[in-house]
Amino acid sequence: MSEAWHIDAAQIVASPRFAAGLAALAARTGLGEDELRRRAIACLHELRTGHTPWIHRLNIWAGRKLCHRGYEAIDYDATQVERVRALLGSQSTVVLSSHKSYLDGGALNVGFNDHGLPPLTGIAGINMAFWPLGPAWRRANGVFIRRSGGDPVYSFALRQLLGCLLERRRPLQWFIEGTRSRTGKLGPPRLGLLVYAVDAWRESRCEDLLLLPVAVAYDQLRESQEYAAQARGATKAPETLGGLLRFVRGQRGRCGRIYVRFGEPVSLRAALGSPALLPPADSPQMNRVLRGLAFEVSRRINRAIPITGAALLTLALLAARGRALSPGQLRIAVRGYLEHARYHGHTLAPSAQALDGDAGVAAVLEGLRPDGLVEAIGGGTTDVYRIGAGRELQAAYYRNTIVHFYLEGAIAELALLQAARVSRQGRAAAFAAEVLALRDLLEHEFFFPDAPQWQRDVERELGRLAPDWHERLDEGEAGARAVLGRMATLSSDMMLRPFIEGFTIVADVLVASGAGAALPEPQWKAGALALGAQYLAQRRLQHADAVSGHLLGSAERLVRRRSLCDPGEDVLARRQAFVAQLQSILARMDVVRGIAVRRVAQDPATGG
Repeated sequence: MSEAWHIDAAQIVASPRFAAGLAALAARTGLGEDELRRRAIACLHELRTGHTPWIHRLNIWAGRKLCHRGYEAIDYDATQVERVRALLGSQSTVVLSSHKSYLDGGALNVGFNDHGLPPLTGIAGINMAFWPLGPAWRRANGVFIRRSGGDPVYSFALRQLLGCLLERRRPLQWFIEGTRSRTGKLGPPRLGLLVYAVDAWRESRCEDLLLLPVAVAYDQLRESQEYAAQARGATKAPETLGGLLRFVRGQRGRCGRIYVRFGEPVSLRAALGSPALLPPADSPQMNRVLRGLAFEVSRRINRAIPITGAALLTLALLAARGRALSPGQLRIAVRGYLEHARYHGHTLAPSAQALDGDAGVAAVLEGLRPDGLVEAIGGGTTDVYRIGAGRELQAAYYRNTIVHFYLEGAIAELALLQAARVSRQGRAAAFAAEVLALRDLLEHEFFFPDAPQWQRDVERELGRLAPDWHERLDEGEAGARAVLGRMATLSSDMMLRPFIEGFTIVADVLVASGAGAALPEPQWKAGALALGAQYLAQRRLQHADAVSGHLLGSAERLVRRRSLCDPGEDVLARRQAFVAQLQSILARMDVVRGIAVRRVAQDPATGG
């Protein structure tokens, strides 16, 4: 695919498909076809793209230089590359990637080039089209699109362009989240472009359409400092040439590797069957189909994410809540998480694989020290380490990249303790009910399978960690604590407490507003951030990273879904019940934490 090509307005406007679509648009909008054609041509000119080989080579050179300023390698899996090579040669393909950094596009384009894969036609926001990058990227397979919808002519033009590209089997690429993740977790998928791609398949512009999930991950990420500032209320800087130059200058130091991993592709024909059997394009039923498709791609991206050393060590250090830990204590704290990853076949980055030994732990810690994320306290019998002052949100970014791998065990811990508190006859039902209640509570945070599958996944994981849990649950709370004491990993307090504490802040704002008031708009987030800061000062929160604008925004979506925001006769009682639910979860997390702390303190191998 090294030959030059371009797609411009004239090529698309000349097609019979364009003429038929324009006539339908005229009938729908009541505007004349000549006016619509003129506006569509202007939109297509804005969307123009092509491949000029020498500019593409220049783009690859620049991307390689930028990535290697701070990273020793762009790490691909050779076996996965060969599988993807066969896919890209057989069907029209959309590469749907996670989005952690401005470097993601470079890591994809450079890696595809270096492994002999066809160039990607990358789709980015129009905010990235500033001079001189915009003109260059449009000639190196780039397409710049407007983020806001509402213009039917622009939507029509974009549909026509994407359909033309898929028809020609140009592999497309965009970030399924639509923007960089500010929390470390994979964000909710944006459906807009996916709708257009599925429409092209429905219109028989391609025999099948493959959605290829891709995870891009980093041992360390300089942008995590920026994300932490935004979580505290800082405004995102606009994309400009000056901003790009500052970004380039900031990519210095030794940040480890960039990892690119491919998930299992989703075939539209296999997943959805015949296009003729699908619901109408604009129907609620089709929206549910598309949302399910996007969530499945997101789950496969999550499964492909490599677990890094920084993610595991920040997990342990955040759980220590300011207490400094020795390398031996850290090694013991993450041992069960390494065993879990290996058992389930999750990808471990080299930095994580090395955490079995003190030397590997020390290497990751030294990598996190230069920018202050981790600080060392020396001069005693051994060096000890803790999260740097005020760096909890930055550390949480790394931890959040791996939380989804340990959800089943974390939920099982909390459900086990809840079930132990009811009568013996009702414990099995209480366990099942709590598993689903916690799934519902965290629905906006993670990509869960359907409820029955989730129930099976949690019970299977608990059975692996504690095969006799059913029998010990018959003994009540003492039995449940005994089960937790023998489990190789205890995740709920380490992984999930910040989310529950963030929900608690918003719930308290709701209760304080009274039954006759709605959740304050637009000041509610500022009020929640202020209340969170108060709770931190009063030590009513265990995790400083609970006070995050991003997390509080997610909590707001949760309470709106539960209809807790608007005034009503029973709303205050329902808000208070929500607070009680959260407090119950936090109390059980306290139990889990107590067991985990005693385990690390008593382990003779900690050296602490």
